[in-house]
Amino acid sequence: MQSLINWQLLHKRLSKKKRPESEFLLNWDEFAEMYDGMIRLEARFSEQQVACLPIEASDTVVDIGSGPGRLSVPLAHRAQQVTAVDAFPNMLARCMKNAKNAGVDNIKPLLQDWEAEDALEQIGMHDIAIASRSVGLADLKKLNKIARKYAIIIAFANAPSLKQIHFEFLEGMIPNAKRSKKTKDRAFSYNITYNMLYDMGAEPNVLILDDGFEAIYNTKQEAYDDLTFMGNIQPDVEHLFHQNIDKHLTATEDNRWKLFCPTRSFVMWWKTSDIVE
Repeated sequence: MQSLINWQLLHKRLSKKKRPESEFLLNWDEFAEMYDGMIRLEARFSEQQVACLPIEASDTVVDIGSGPGRLSVPLAHRAQQVTAVDAFPNMLARCMKNAKNAGVDNIKPLLQDWEAEDALEQIGMHDIAIASRSVGLADLKKLNKIARKYAIIIAFANAPSLKQIHFEFLEGMIPNAKRSKKTKDRAFSYNITYNMLYDMGAEPNVLILDDGFEAIYNTKQEAYDDLTFMGNIQPDVEHLFHQNIDKHLTATEDNRWKLFCPTRSFVMWWKTSDIVE
């Protein structure tokens, strides 16, 4: 029986709305330093996401749109091998640097555009396929095709995104750098993805996790210096940057400063064998 709602069409249209055409033209390598800094701030929460995934030590994992290795690096501690796929060389270079710093040597970098015609051929089959906040979220049937056991997706769940939080630190410094005050419509969230997968034959598993971006600093100045990866902070707006940081700092009992920007993510996975085209 066909569903009364075309969830696949809704998912497709919302994916295009969330990712405007201008983003397809971006050179994401220009943002590699910023993303690298942000994943450092959310390292503990990324570990929590990985800890709940159905991954065994013998599994091979492919991370679509890996970026600087937010998930690839902690995944490498749990899986036999991780293939980090990204279309931008600076992102992969930072991923491999982070892998080295973490003491893992089982990550294989693959410079590949997920949207290219030869993507499936070049990437090949793996036990687990993951797409987290990346281009891989737009076509879940395609993601399903490269996984023998499970496909996994992770994204923000009715909560501030990395981009929105990043903009909070730059508010008043660059045009449009301000988090939207609009309340997110729960009717157009991960429920659409869940229902679409259900209609395709899957029985998706879903977890909602509280997470965020955090750090501890001895002084406010240490925080200001550490967070300069947020952008090219010019002297004439430096005071605004410091004010924006101060909004997220609270004093600790041991006279230090804690940075915390809360958000929330959904983790969803399903058996790829359940979806038959």
